[in-house]
Amino acid sequence: MITLRRISQILFFALFVLLFLQARYPYETGLPSDLFLRASPLIALTTMLASRAFITTTILALVILALTIPLGRFFCGWICPLGTVIDASDHFIQRKRRPARQRESLRLRSWKFALLILLLVAALFSLQLTWFLDPIALLTRTFTTVLYPMFTYALTGLFNFAFKLQIAEDQVYALYDAAQRAALLPFQQPKFLETLPMVVIFIVILGLGMVTRRFWCRNLCPLGALLGLFSKYRLTRRFVSPACTQCSICQRDCKMNAIEDDYSINNTVECIECAECVSVCKPQAISYRWGVNPGANEIDLSRRRLLQAAAAGIAAVALVKTAAASRNRTGLAMRPPGSLNEDQFLDRCIRCQACSKICASTGACLQPAFGEAGLEGVWTPIAVPRLGYCEYSCNLCGQVCPTGAIQPLALEEKNKIKMGLAFFDKSRCIPWYRQDDCLVCEEHCPLSDKAIKFDIREARAPDGSMRTVKFPYVVEDLCIGCGICENKCPVVGAPGIFVTAAQQKRITL
Repeated sequence: MITLRRISQILFFALFVLLFLQARYPYETGLPSDLFLRASPLIALTTMLASRAFITTTILALVILALTIPLGRFFCGWICPLGTVIDASDHFIQRKRRPARQRESLRLRSWKFALLILLLVAALFSLQLTWFLDPIALLTRTFTTVLYPMFTYALTGLFNFAFKLQIAEDQVYALYDAAQRAALLPFQQPKFLETLPMVVIFIVILGLGMVTRRFWCRNLCPLGALLGLFSKYRLTRRFVSPACTQCSICQRDCKMNAIEDDYSINNTVECIECAECVSVCKPQAISYRWGVNPGANEIDLSRRRLLQAAAAGIAAVALVKTAAASRNRTGLAMRPPGSLNEDQFLDRCIRCQACSKICASTGACLQPAFGEAGLEGVWTPIAVPRLGYCEYSCNLCGQVCPTGAIQPLALEEKNKIKMGLAFFDKSRCIPWYRQDDCLVCEEHCPLSDKAIKFDIREARAPDGSMRTVKFPYVVEDLCIGCGICENKCPVVGAPGIFVTAAQQKRITL
């Protein structure tokens, strides 16, 4: 059974990576790249609570939640890609051998239930906080902003080194082409803002394995807490035969510390069906099978802790909802085309950065926000035109959003939606401050009827001479705010033309 579990973990993790890599232009896949995000019951429940709407893309998550009732926390032990990464990390971490029963860890594992209550209460008051702790959103975000860029940078460096050696060039170029076709290499190196806090969080989660195996899963994961609540009355049970010698090895090696002092009893809320106890039992006294075994199924959450968690959720809502955002920075928070109105968008967005990943091929237009959207909008996607522009022929961000925060739009419809509006900074734009012609912004405007036009007139140059200059201006009714003009502006530093969220159009459901 343990071999089957490991094979299952490897296969599902490989599927996670494959779907992650497929999220690129051109987007051609049989399975949606956001399949694992759709499968998270925590994302589904909190997003529907926060948005007060049933989200059809999360039906798979509801199926997994229903299957948890008879099968237990199979998702944690057999499917969860973050659980697989933690298991792999734990394998290489050296930790001191501790006593079989750790009372301190038993107290710590109540934290995940407290965090679950906090997230549910916050969602009930229309505050989406699941993005910070859901393991699938967390891993997808880390892959997008940290691990994938690091991997592609290293792989590109290896190919560049091989090209310089000029040895077996045909084979090296064939490998390079194969890497591009397999989506291992992007069209250009992805670079993201806010990567430092994201990588720190990921390192801390793995580093907690130095304390005990699967520390995150045991004590902090709110998705595990949710699945534990539904697995309380599972039908797959751990049975111990009279051959048990009370050696305590199964209890000591249990990843989740789910086995009680009476080794025949395990906590069904904590057990993730990993079958480690079966593999380490020398007399082979342990087995998993269908049936009803009384056992222990207590939830480690006292009434006081429950009330404290609920109060913390309400306090979080009050803190975030009353935090003022900078008017100047908020004006720079341009959402992807097809985004819901801001309140609905914040209710649904889980900050997974799936939209940023699939947008990266056009120059990393979408970036995680920091203060541009206020405290409630931290790490939500915004367009940063100076880093990348919204490709006119691309509508992929809406196709990979797992919660509908960005609605899927046909290309023709997407190209009619205003993301924002461009303005000229006449103190920096070359024709305006230097009286020299510069046609870059107009040439790159993707619209058939250009949104940037010229006012041609005589002007006095800095040397005192008179010359004919084309002064650019923006036609507001035509501009869609794609940002290519700002991205391509040749002015060093702050551009001569910039795009804000002015006149942006949002969708209301």
